[in-house]
Amino acid sequence: MKTVLALLVVFPLYLFSQKFGGEKYKHISQTAGIEKAASCTPPHHSTFLETNNVRAMIHTAGNLWQVPNQNLSMYEVPKNSGIMAVFTSALWLGGVDVNGQLKLAALRYRDGQDYWTGPISINSAVTEYETCAKFDKHFISKQDEIKAFDDWYSLGISDAINGTDKQTEFYPNYKIPQIIKDWPAHGDVSLGQDFYLAPFYDRDEDGIYQWEQGDYPWYDFKKDKACKVDREVSLYGDENFWWVMNDKGNIHTETGADPIGMEIRAQAFAFATNDEVNNMTFYNYELINRGTQTLYNTYFGLFVDGALGDPFDDYVGCDVNRGLAFDYNGDNYDGDNFGFKGYGETPPAVGVDFFEGPFQDNDGVDNAYGIGVNEALNGIGYGDGVIDNERFGMRRFLYYNNTGNGGNVNQTDPIKASDYYNYLRGFWKDGTPFYYGGNGHASDPNSDTDVPCDFLFPGDSDPLGWGTNGIPQANWTEANSGNEPYDRRSLQSAGPFILKPGAVNNITVGVVWARANGGGALASIDKLKIADDKAQALFENCFKVLDAPHAPNLDFQELSNEVILTLSNSSNSNNFNEEYEEFDPFIVSADSTVDKFYHFQGYMVYQLKESSISISDLEDVTKARLVAQCDIEDNVASITNFEFDDDLGFSIPRKKVEGENKGIRHSFQITEDQFAQGDRKLVNFKRYYYMAISYAYNNYKNYDPTDAESLDGQKKSFLPSRKAALGEVKSVEVIPHNPAPEAGGTLHFLEYGISPEVTRLDGRGNGGN
Repeated sequence: MKTVLALLVVFPLYLFSQKFGGEKYKHISQTAGIEKAASCTPPHHSTFLETNNVRAMIHTAGNLWQVPNQNLSMYEVPKNSGIMAVFTSALWLGGVDVNGQLKLAALRYRDGQDYWTGPISINSAVTEYETCAKFDKHFISKQDEIKAFDDWYSLGISDAINGTDKQTEFYPNYKIPQIIKDWPAHGDVSLGQDFYLAPFYDRDEDGIYQWEQGDYPWYDFKKDKACKVDREVSLYGDENFWWVMNDKGNIHTETGADPIGMEIRAQAFAFATNDEVNNMTFYNYELINRGTQTLYNTYFGLFVDGALGDPFDDYVGCDVNRGLAFDYNGDNYDGDNFGFKGYGETPPAVGVDFFEGPFQDNDGVDNAYGIGVNEALNGIGYGDGVIDNERFGMRRFLYYNNTGNGGNVNQTDPIKASDYYNYLRGFWKDGTPFYYGGNGHASDPNSDTDVPCDFLFPGDSDPLGWGTNGIPQANWTEANSGNEPYDRRSLQSAGPFILKPGAVNNITVGVVWARANGGGALASIDKLKIADDKAQALFENCFKVLDAPHAPNLDFQELSNEVILTLSNSSNSNNFNEEYEEFDPFIVSADSTVDKFYHFQGYMVYQLKESSISISDLEDVTKARLVAQCDIEDNVASITNFEFDDDLGFSIPRKKVEGENKGIRHSFQITEDQFAQGDRKLVNFKRYYYMAISYAYNNYKNYDPTDAESLDGQKKSFLPSRKAALGEVKSVEVIPHNPAPEAGGTLHFLEYGISPEVTRLDGRGNGGN
């Protein structure tokens, strides 16, 4: 080893020059470890993000989801199903300095390590073991907890001014969450770190995080951030994992490349919702170049190993306009294989949307949406009237095979730094470009070797030929190319751009999952794209979502062949005392009298087919069926939303609830099994599952798609719960049985709804409350 290092020092420019496809860099060296490295050990901390219908293992080490040191994944959809949708993912970053020296950081399965935890110094991009060890953790926060702290603290200020004690009244025995006290808002300036580290709300604007003064981890729950103008990173999601990484903690044993000097502030987050977003997770990486050298021909990318159920029967593809890469099953049945549990009939599809990447180089132009020079079909900032705010989306997409599949060695796992960089730039390992058709390599007789391309398997999603130099091509997918399904890996990348010292960039991606009810694997791709449109809209709205009324607490009393369900709202619910109302910023009207608030309207109780059914499945009658409903007695009963139908190309009415319009009730007698065949009577000692939600109503103006004067009306009058007061909406399991043994032999002779007669001899009523 010493001899080899000596040779590397003396002859690096002669022995290790590399030729990359289409361009030659005369001084690119792969001299791993030449730059002084810290002595950090590989990070090891892992935590589960499971606030919705996904259970995802999040690591501090730079990759995601893979169970450390095992050929197993933990990205489970649906949660508790035992079926994994993706295997692992990680950032790939690379560029060359003025001398042609390659600087690169990447990761796959942590056989090697290019990333470590903790911030690095601003001026010299160095760190040390103690910092790496200190930051080998996730800083986990929940938006509801932070919002409750802000409300509690604000009540204290109000009490001090008004001489009241509402803080104690509404938050008795309140304890400040430990995460607020431990929030890493500031770096250690004595070590050269940035003073401002994790985002925080600065109540008194003194620039210092002091939770005692009401400061807190910064969620924009007040929704006053104009995200299309201000892209400053706050915290997102109902639950958020924040951590910080770097590529200078030690030598790069994954790629063998020299480090960049990158500090990466990462967050993983999710939302508990009642729609497709309930099956999604999101990731934001704020990348700060602490290195002292400018890098040219820089590319950032996201590597994904799909492994959809059975990992050995998959295809990949991309949607150029959406910036979406996806995995789908190679046939219409996904079976169990090598210990991996399959999805069965009509398997789902899973995708990664590359919402935003690094800044495009400044050119003094508001570059348009299109395929001209510096124009783009995805990404953000194009054609918005603002100069030099454009950020790349997906600019390259490629797949490669598990090395164990054999085939063309140039289309398999990367081995050395030049392989990673070639993939980032859109070239195979042998330096040849991608070619349209077949398997994308020039040696494939099914490829049209006259047409280089940027996107592999785009289907018909690139009608303008953005990825083929403006030459439109025929529909190209793995399914119509004759490729054999197998264990696919893929990469989305963005670039090239110039990375200057101190530059700040963002990569934001979303993992989207969808499953069709029939029609096979290809039908799930269509449904995935519809789900992705919701993910894109959520991103463009800076991940702001309406809270909607929190689902009520659902309690029960088990009786013989009968169950009594009761509803209540805790004091930390936004529907406490059934007083929910929420401003909708998307209601735009010049009429000042328009009601722009949703108001609580009623409850709905469902029986679930099984315990794994989530809130996003409640409208699927094969999985959930309504057993009880009540609402405020007013002039509102039937509520309809207008929802866009992709097949028809316009919005159609969908009835969401047929209200009783008889007033609110808080208890319900359940005696029938809605899923039973024949006799529906509840069976003693059988397990049944129930879930309850609240819903709100607003109809500021009737919507009529046939009337031009009504097109600005309310399309979404019905707003159901998307979460509970804290966390996801959970089902309850009940088992009907004779309650006498558990009540010490006490027998129940009264039936549900019977109460003693009361005659008032004296006194006053309570005003109907």
